[in-house]
Amino acid sequence: MIGIVIVSHSQQLADGLKELADTMSMEPVPIVSAGGIDDPDSPLGTDAIRILDAINEVMNDDGVLVFFDLGSAKLNAEMALDLLDDEAREKVRICEAPLVEGVLNAAVQAAAGQGMEVAIAEARATARAFIDDMPEDTSAEAAAGALEGLVSREFRIRTVHGLHARPAAQFVQTASRFDGPVYLANLTRNRPPANAKSINGVMLSEVGGNDVIRLSAEEAVAGELFAAIDDLVTTNFGEAERAPDVAVTPEPEPAEEPVTEPVTGGVLEGARIARGFAHGPIRQIRRALPETVEAEPVGDAEAELSRFQAALQSAEDELSAALEAKGDAIADYDRKIFDAHIAFLHDPALIEPVETAISVRKVVAQAPWRDAVDELSASYRGLGDPILKARGEDVIDVGLRVLGHLTGGNGETGHDTPAILAFDELRPSDVLTLERDKVLGIAAAYGGATSHAGILASGLPVPVVFGLGSGLLSIAEGTDCLLDGGKAELTVAPDAALLEEIEQARAALEERRAKAQAIRHDPAVTADGEKVRAAANLASLEELASVVDSGAEEVGLLRTEFLFMRRESAPDEDEQYAIYRQMVEGLKGRPLTVRTVDIGGDKPVAYMDRPSEENPNLGWRGIRYSLDVPDLFETQLAAILRASAHGPVRIMFPLVASVEEVQAGKAAVERVKADLTARGQAFDAGIEVGIMIEVPAAAEIADRLAPLVDFFSIGTNDLTQYVMAADRANPKVQNLCDPFHPAVLAMIARSIRAAKEAGIWIGMCGAMAGDPKAVPILLGLGLDEFSMSASDVAEFKLTLKGLSRGACQSLAQEALGLCGAADVRALVEKAR
Repeated sequence: MIGIVIVSHSQQLADGLKELADTMSMEPVPIVSAGGIDDPDSPLGTDAIRILDAINEVMNDDGVLVFFDLGSAKLNAEMALDLLDDEAREKVRICEAPLVEGVLNAAVQAAAGQGMEVAIAEARATARAFIDDMPEDTSAEAAAGALEGLVSREFRIRTVHGLHARPAAQFVQTASRFDGPVYLANLTRNRPPANAKSINGVMLSEVGGNDVIRLSAEEAVAGELFAAIDDLVTTNFGEAERAPDVAVTPEPEPAEEPVTEPVTGGVLEGARIARGFAHGPIRQIRRALPETVEAEPVGDAEAELSRFQAALQSAEDELSAALEAKGDAIADYDRKIFDAHIAFLHDPALIEPVETAISVRKVVAQAPWRDAVDELSASYRGLGDPILKARGEDVIDVGLRVLGHLTGGNGETGHDTPAILAFDELRPSDVLTLERDKVLGIAAAYGGATSHAGILASGLPVPVVFGLGSGLLSIAEGTDCLLDGGKAELTVAPDAALLEEIEQARAALEERRAKAQAIRHDPAVTADGEKVRAAANLASLEELASVVDSGAEEVGLLRTEFLFMRRESAPDEDEQYAIYRQMVEGLKGRPLTVRTVDIGGDKPVAYMDRPSEENPNLGWRGIRYSLDVPDLFETQLAAILRASAHGPVRIMFPLVASVEEVQAGKAAVERVKADLTARGQAFDAGIEVGIMIEVPAAAEIADRLAPLVDFFSIGTNDLTQYVMAADRANPKVQNLCDPFHPAVLAMIARSIRAAKEAGIWIGMCGAMAGDPKAVPILLGLGLDEFSMSASDVAEFKLTLKGLSRGACQSLAQEALGLCGAADVRALVEKAR
C-alpha cells in the first residue's frame, strides 16, 4: 500500500488532515504528517529533515506520495528527495493537487488497494464533476451512449445524509475492487453518470438520503459488484440512523430581477457598513462571466500554453501578495476562503480542458477557460448543499481573475482615477484585493451588515453601503456621486450646495474621530457621572489585539462559531481550551463572555447532524441544538470552564425561549463542573452564567428567566427580525428590520426592567449597541453594558460624554410611545 506524507506550514493542519484521512479511508493507510517547524516562537514553516524522516517512516515498495500546501513547502519536499538515495528517490512522487482534497482522495484510493498512478490521478481530479471519459455532450443521448453495453441496477440510499464523506469513501473503495468502468447516476436529482471509482464523481452527484441511484458496470463484474453494494446499502454503510421516507422537492428558480430604468439623479438608501464620505465618479464593477468569448485562432500553441500558465501564476501571485499584505487583518479561518481560490488555480478540472483546447484546436486560452469555469461553476451552483453551492461562486471569482489577466482587463487595472466602486454584491475576495488608492468608497446593490463580506468591509477606511438596490447597477459609468456611509445613502449627481455641506460634515467627522481616539482608554462615563461598561464583540483570536487597543473594558460576546466552521469535525476540548485560554490571557483581566455555539441556517456546517429545514433561522439552532447534542455542548462547556481558571470568564446561552432550556443548560454546566472536579481540572466555581434575549418569548417572560441567571445580553439582530417578522438578510424587507421600531424597543425595555428587578446586570451585543443614535435611548432604558464592534468603542465613549442619564430617561419613555422607527429616529435627531 502506498504511503502518504502531508507537508504543511502548520503542524495542527497537517495533524488534523491526517486524522480526517484516517477516518475516511476506513482501512489503515500509512500516513504521516510533516507540518510546522520546531520553533516555539514561530512554529509556521516546513523542514526538509522532518519531511525526509516522514518519507522514510512510510517508505515501502509501493512508493510514497507527498502533498504540500504552499510553494516553500514544495521546495523543502524537493530538498528532502535530494537527500534520499537513488533507489528510494524513484519511489517518491510529489503531487501538486489541492492539499485537503488531494490527501483525502489519495487515501481512499490507497485503502482500496490502488497503486500510485491511480491515486495521483484521483488526487488531481479534485472537483471534477463528471467522469474523465464522458463526452462533453452531457445530453441524455450522450449519456446513454457512454453506458451502452453495460448492466445496470438501481439502489435507494438510506443514510441520513446520503453519500457524504464516509459512505462515499466506502462506496468508492468497494467499486474500485472491480475491473472496468463503473458509473453512478443520481436518478432522483437527474444527475448525469459519474465515475463511481472517483470520490469527486460520487460527491458531486449529490446523493442525499432517500435518493435513488443507478449503478452500471460490465456484465462480467456486475453480479459481484451489485452484491457488494447491496451489502453496503443493507447495512446502511454502518450508520445507525436512516433517512425518513420523504420526497425531494426541487429548488424554485430564482425570480427574475425587474429591469430598472437608468438612474440619473436622486438618492438611493441602503444599509450602513462603514461610516465616512466619498465624492467622485461611479465605476461599475461587472463580474459576471461574459456570455461568450471568441475562440480566435493562434499560430503558436506552445506560446499560448505558456501565456495561459503565466495568467494562472499571476492570479495566484496576486492573491498571495494580497494575503501577505493584509497580515493579521485577515483571520486564519477567513484565509481558508482564499486558499480554496488558489487551489482552483491548480485544479485539473479547470486547467486540462483549456490546455487540450489550445493544443488541439489551437485557439486563444480565454475562450476555453471561460467555458471550463462556466461548466464547473454551474455544476456546483446546481447542487442543493449550501456549502457546495457556494463553491460555484468561488469558481467564478477565480475564473474572472484569470480571465482578466488573459484579456488585460483584470480588476481595476487601467483605471487611474479614484472612484466609488459599484458592485452587485461584494465578495470577501473583493475586500482582499482592492487597490485602496483607487477606491473612494464602496456601494453594493445587495447584501447586509451581517454578511461575511459586510463584516470584512466594516473595517475598511472608506465609506461602505450595502443594499442600495438594483438602481445602483443602472447608474452610468463615470456619473458623479456622493456616498454617505453614516446615513447609508448614495446621492446621484449631487448639487454644489450639498457638496459644500458634506465637505463640512467630513471635516467635522475627521475632527471627531481624532477626539474619540484620544479618549478611547478613558472610563465609559456620562456627563452627569453615570458609569456604564463599554465592551467589544470578538469573533476570532486574530481580532484580540484590536479589541484590547480599542479601549473596550471587556468582551461582551465571543462568537465561538469560527471554531466549528470550515472543518470536517468538531474541535475537541483541548483545542477549544487552548483558544479560550489565549483569549483570556490576552485580555489581561478584562472579562470574556463566551456564547456557546449557535450554528444557524446562515452558517451551515457539514459534519453536524442537521436535517434540511424549511425555515432554519426559526429551527434547530442555539441552545435547542446544544441540548440535543450533549457531547458537543458539554465538550465546549468543559473548555470554557477550564479557561476560567486563567481569568474572568462568563458562559452565555443563545436563542433561549423557555425556562426549561435555561434549567437544562445550567444542569449541563453543573455536570461538567463535577466531571472536571473528578479529573482534577481547575475552573472558576463561581463562573457567571447568562442568556441572550433575542427571542420575543424570552423578552415576554424575562421576569421568570432573570432569577435563574446572572445576567442578560440582548441580541438585537435576531430580536428585531423575529419581532418584525422580517428576514435581516432579505433586501426587500430591510426597511422593516429596524431596531428603532417601538415594538422592538418595548421588548428591550421589558427585558431591562426584569433584570433590574431581579438584581442582575443586562447588556446588549447586537449591532444597535454601537449605533451612536441608539445610545441615548438604551442609556435611558437602563442598559448596563454596551458590546459592539471594536472600531465603534471610541466613538461610543465620546458620545456618552455628551449625554446625561436623566435626560435620556425622558427621551426613552417618549420613544416608547411613538408609532414607527422613523418617528423614533427623528426624535433622537431632534434631541441631539
